[in-house]
Amino acid sequence: MRITWLTVGKTGLVALLSAFALSGLAGTASAHAQLESSDPPAGEVLASAPQQVALTFGEPVEVTSGAVQVFDDHLRRVDTERVSADNPQRNRIRVALNSGLGPGTYTVSWHVSSTDTHPVSGTFRFSIGVPSQVTGTVPGAGRNDTAGALLGVLRGLGYAGLVLAPGVLLVVLLLWPAGLADRRTRRLLWMGLAMLGTSTIGGMLLQGVWASGVPLSGIWAAPSTLDTHSRRFDMVFAVRFYLLVAFGVVLTAAVLSAPKPVVAQTKRDRRAARAPHRRQVPPRLLLGVAVACTAALLVTWSLAGHAAAGPQSPLAVASDLLHLFAMTVWLGGLAVLAVSLSAKTRVSELATVLPRFSRLAFVAVMVLVATGTYQAWREVGSLAALPATPFGRLLLVKFGGVILLLVLGNLARRWVQRHLTRLRLPARRVVAGAAIAVLERDEPQPPPYGPAEVRRLRRGLVAELGVGLAVLGLTAALVATVPGRQAYVAPFEKIISTADITVRMTIDTPRTGDTVLHVSTSTSDGRPQAVQKLNGTLSLPSAGLGPLPVRVDRSDSPTGQQDVGLTFPARGDWTLRLTVQTSNLDSTALSVTVPVS
Repeated sequence: MRITWLTVGKTGLVALLSAFALSGLAGTASAHAQLESSDPPAGEVLASAPQQVALTFGEPVEVTSGAVQVFDDHLRRVDTERVSADNPQRNRIRVALNSGLGPGTYTVSWHVSSTDTHPVSGTFRFSIGVPSQVTGTVPGAGRNDTAGALLGVLRGLGYAGLVLAPGVLLVVLLLWPAGLADRRTRRLLWMGLAMLGTSTIGGMLLQGVWASGVPLSGIWAAPSTLDTHSRRFDMVFAVRFYLLVAFGVVLTAAVLSAPKPVVAQTKRDRRAARAPHRRQVPPRLLLGVAVACTAALLVTWSLAGHAAAGPQSPLAVASDLLHLFAMTVWLGGLAVLAVSLSAKTRVSELATVLPRFSRLAFVAVMVLVATGTYQAWREVGSLAALPATPFGRLLLVKFGGVILLLVLGNLARRWVQRHLTRLRLPARRVVAGAAIAVLERDEPQPPPYGPAEVRRLRRGLVAELGVGLAVLGLTAALVATVPGRQAYVAPFEKIISTADITVRMTIDTPRTGDTVLHVSTSTSDGRPQAVQKLNGTLSLPSAGLGPLPVRVDRSDSPTGQQDVGLTFPARGDWTLRLTVQTSNLDSTALSVTVPVS
């Protein structure tokens, strides 16, 4: 019993390390498709009622029932509830409005899903005639952030399951078939399968809660209100569930076909020893089916991530599949070595398996580096986006983790080369005094290392596995973060100097939607210049929009530094006009062009 509990403890430690390292870093998923423009534009005051509301996004989106809803100032629906795509690219959607809309302010609420299955939602307002006061709260607006955080945990749990189930099974079938009879290895496999099942089923439930914005109690109290807003998500996770069932069958067949030594001590044991052996599945067939099932499973991860959206998506999905496959095999092998083969009773098998895994791990690392480099280039877009976006900063931390992994992996590789290079030597026999060469055969030699070296190796393997799982956690967080190519916008800065005043204007992220203009004023000799009044307008001549007033919370600024609220309803080169009044008699009119993406 003592040995059993010790084994459970080691196996459970790896499983918990996997779950915590991944789920702790997974985070809450973020919206990836971004609203670029709308018609009518956000904040626009129209002279007459429009016939429809159209939204344009930066990438294709999925449209479901109720994807766009329009409310009057008393939050009564004024749209026809018929939402449709407006162009072949499927990045523009529209909904028709009821006829005879009167003056007042109207609120547009939209819920769609991006190509990578992440739900995207938001609201904006426009007015007809004279703006009016909106009473109440838009129904169904927003998302359930608690459900989003739990989804991050489940996402990390799914990555851990890939390592401990398909990863461990493939390594064992390829390098150590006898390991299927090892209890430690079996515990890893079943724990991994349980993690994958929990991640898949829990993700299917929580995605609807998160996207619909309903409480967690909606899972059992009102399941009909749950809507993932993504047919792709529903299809991908349904396929993943059935593939998990298929993988469970493959895993069961592999475990049942493993030879089990029988010690004949009792009558039952002797009868079991004399009984015919269970028919075994051919090892090559089992390995081929396991590889195919694992690849199909990994495709469902690629189709629900960044690879499925944006440019070069077919190549990106293939690259992501290779990346996940290499990661699964590499970390799965580390789990086998750290949990199963580092035991005192497995020293001779460790000497056989470790050199083979070292070569396999080298290939896996090369694949990871190549595919990871391509994915980073595709998702970041520019070097400037690395330090300037959350995605880029996470990627830099992940890059540091990969460097540490390579260092630890190289130390393990040197250990293998130092201790296990020449473990098997050819032997010859001499018969009747004549030197007659017979077929060379390998005779296992005693391992040239002791328990102390094995303990050091085990510590190194556990450290490498821990860093690898932390890197996987960063990968889970990156899946839930807006890619750098979408999040990064070059900051805008303009300095205009006159004989009396210098005005410096900066916008951190000049993109569609709400943003902030930072204005600082100074005299010609560099001293802060007090501002008595500041006002301005925005217009987009190419689209006939504006002039729209800018939001100035406080017009007077004794320090000469002030933040001004701006709203850009659409992309394009906007004209910003500011009037800076420094005294009752002195004012300066400025006009700059702001490129908005």
